[in-house]
Amino acid sequence: MKEFEKVIGYNAIKQELIRISDVLKNNDAYKKLCVNAPRGLLLHGEPGVGKTLMASCIIAASGRKAFICRKDKPNGDFVNAIKKTFSDAKAAAPSIVFLDDMDKFANGDESHTDAEEYVTVQACIDEVRDSEVFVLATANSLRVLPGSLKRVGRFDRIIKICNPDGEDAIRIISHYISKKKFVGDIDPISIARIMEGRSCAELETVINEAGLYAGYERSDKITMEHFMRACLHTVFNVPNGVLNAKMPKINLSDSKNPMTKVIYHEAGHATIAEVLKPGTVTLVSAYKQAGDTGGFTAFCKNLKGNSSSELCLEEDDDYLNDLMAQDNDTIDEIHAEVLGSLGGMAALEQRFGIIDTGTRSDLNRAFDYVSDLVIENCTCGFQYHSDGYRRSDSQELMARQEQAVAAEMERYYRKTKEILALNHELLDAIALELSRKGVLTAADIAEIKKDCRVVLVGIQ
Repeated sequence: MKEFEKVIGYNAIKQELIRISDVLKNNDAYKKLCVNAPRGLLLHGEPGVGKTLMASCIIAASGRKAFICRKDKPNGDFVNAIKKTFSDAKAAAPSIVFLDDMDKFANGDESHTDAEEYVTVQACIDEVRDSEVFVLATANSLRVLPGSLKRVGRFDRIIKICNPDGEDAIRIISHYISKKKFVGDIDPISIARIMEGRSCAELETVINEAGLYAGYERSDKITMEHFMRACLHTVFNVPNGVLNAKMPKINLSDSKNPMTKVIYHEAGHATIAEVLKPGTVTLVSAYKQAGDTGGFTAFCKNLKGNSSSELCLEEDDDYLNDLMAQDNDTIDEIHAEVLGSLGGMAALEQRFGIIDTGTRSDLNRAFDYVSDLVIENCTCGFQYHSDGYRRSDSQELMARQEQAVAAEMERYYRKTKEILALNHELLDAIALELSRKGVLTAADIAEIKKDCRVVLVGIQ
């Protein structure tokens, strides 16, 4: 169906939506087979992934009149608006009721899933059950929606729309780039890797921001440099003043200089990542503005993946989906995450013999991973297991768990320092180039590695 040409990528999901649209448009052909049309479809995912666009495509492809309901009235008036929407749709059947951002219908959370608005939606869906009224809804989060509303019979299809990655992200970026004039030598693959995990709306915003930089400079074309600056400012919140400034000359042997610490901290993260998972570092940055220093290291986990195109029919809430995604990581990937998180702290101790005091988020991330390994996955033995449902875990068990997690963290930290010691040449080379440029891309890292001896180390 040509209506779905507006949706770039997401091929498996589009095929499912096209099939649903065909049932709605050509229902007589299915009735001959004594087949019932699905009663409802719920699309959910983070803001900006294209849920409303996909819903609009379904409406257009179905040929049915749509009655749209969004939260734009006070609570009491809105309940009446919901009832009227369903009543009008039933009178105009075959039709579609489109409940946009349904998780925003009530001012509550998962403990208020019996809100009047949700109860009203459920009752209205049941009232039009025998009519040719298809209920289409979007939501950012399923967590606040009652299970009774999400069950089969009210929403027969629940599809999660993930942020684009892999080939989907490349297609979307290429599409947005094609709409701009005078584009120079742009690499959609590099942009997709830097923007991994970002929504379609964020991808479009960054590309437009690149055009704004080019226009301000009165440039004849939009270049990769403009895109890089747009990514740094829009995605990673690097101040514009930093992007336009030159890096000051830095003495990398001066451990008291805050910029030296930032540079080696980020170089430590990048070195561990490139040793354990080559080619995954997409950006490394270190900067200073108005006396404050900052930096980050960005990674691309999904080098060839295309999970955003996969069809996911489900009823589980977002929290369970996040746990399932975490469980899908291999043990080696989790080990690499822990070691990588400790890379910044270890680099400063290895290079200068000092304790890095700016590693709270890194340490929290590492402890979370290790706690999960020890307690949930029993990597240190069954004696530390806690299934998360028992409320009677003894103080003695929790104390032993804490000791086991701390011991594992010590072991990981020693391994991190070992990797950096064996690859000190790469660590120093990344730090030196970062001190010169302030920002290193994947291409810069690849060039640095050509002149360095990289020693591969077993993760465990």
